[in-house]
Amino acid sequence: MKYFSYLLVMIMLVGLGSLFILKKPDGTPWLSFGNVAQQAQQKANTLFNEAKRNLDSAVQQTSTAADTSSDSGAIYKWQDANGNWVYSDKPNLQRNSQAHKLDPSKITIMAAEDTSILNELVAKKAHIDSQLKNPSALNPTDVKQLMMDAKNIQQLMDERTKRLDQAIGGN
Repeated sequence: MKYFSYLLVMIMLVGLGSLFILKKPDGTPWLSFGNVAQQAQQKANTLFNEAKRNLDSAVQQTSTAADTSSDSGAIYKWQDANGNWVYSDKPNLQRNSQAHKLDPSKITIMAAEDTSILNELVAKKAHIDSQLKNPSALNPTDVKQLMMDAKNIQQLMDERTKRLDQAIGGN
């Protein structure tokens, strides 16, 4: 198996190398380092220009949003009933909010992450924890099925090992 992999890699390398040597009907090679470098440079320039346009657009949208907002750069904080600090762009009318002025040039805007999967993971963990704490979670029929599955897997692994040994011994 090891030699087959080595042989396959060598064939691929020879095939790739031959593209630099073999010529098209017009006399130019199918691949050349200059063409590869030129295409890579063009792709890099395209990506750089697109990233620059996206950044300029984001800066423009941020400055527009900051200009249209009456409370631009203001953030409010207060303590909730549990004593936790809450931060918002609007003051809490039911509690005493402290206003803080922020410098818009020092604000970094990041996209919000989708955290809905965390709720699913917490629910699954709670379910697993409840099953582990409950000794009746594994009933005798489940244990029998588990043992049968383990034996079937063991048989499959033994058959696979036997076939591999036969294949290696046949070479």
